[in-house]
Amino acid sequence: MTFITPLILFLKNSHSVRKALTPGLISSLFMSVLFILVRKVPPVCKHMPSFEENECTFDWREVEIGMFLLSIIVIKNRASVSAEQMITSTLMYTKLASAVLFYRLDPRFAIGYCLLCVFRLWLLPDYFVDGPEELTYFSDTTLQESLEEDKRVTWVVLFYTTWSPHCHSVSPVFSELSNEYATKYLKFAKIDIGKYSKAAKTYGVSASTMSHQLPTIIVFEDGKAVDWRPMLGSNKKFVKYVFTEENIKRDFGMNKLYDESLAKCKKFKKGKKEE
Repeated sequence: MTFITPLILFLKNSHSVRKALTPGLISSLFMSVLFILVRKVPPVCKHMPSFEENECTFDWREVEIGMFLLSIIVIKNRASVSAEQMITSTLMYTKLASAVLFYRLDPRFAIGYCLLCVFRLWLLPDYFVDGPEELTYFSDTTLQESLEEDKRVTWVVLFYTTWSPHCHSVSPVFSELSNEYATKYLKFAKIDIGKYSKAAKTYGVSASTMSHQLPTIIVFEDGKAVDWRPMLGSNKKFVKYVFTEENIKRDFGMNKLYDESLAKCKKFKKGKKEE
């Protein structure tokens, strides 16, 4: 069951994996399995400290830590909104477990492993190659200008920051939605409120490190905000929102917005012909 759940999570989100693995993620994968390689692959394993008679065998404590790691991965990935988030989360916890396992062998191994992980992250950061998307990237001024330029256009805008892991996990989902629903009168956009703080203040989205509003999606119609997530609850605190593709489609009525945008296309196209 421990192996089946992550597999189901991956298959459920596999439609969003249209991005090639980068050197950063490949190196992260290598670092995640490094302990297994030094413990099981001869002749390296022959020269490693061992708690068993056979040097190339996992001892009971290592197996126990491995099973605990799998349980943590399953629990943490239940709320994953994309395969990308699941992969990066799994690699992160696997490297943490590897550091503990290396420490059991020799604290010096653990120090060297952690330094190697930090150097790898600095040299080859974890990210996926961006796939096709129908998105406009706004600044604080261009957002306001676009909202006022043509009020027939409905804008779906993602407010995000580059340092927030939640924003990174929602990004591929939002790109998929833009590919599926974008039309002439239904457009998708993103704005980095960590960089454009004026937009954060204008639209009431907090970009602080303790914020419960990252990311935020706001729908604008006639130049005004008409729908957004996360929303304020009865206690005047923001209610946690899971930005899965299914939730966004349902709660923002994406199919309805798409149909309305197509109706606008026909209406205004017909009006031009009559003129």
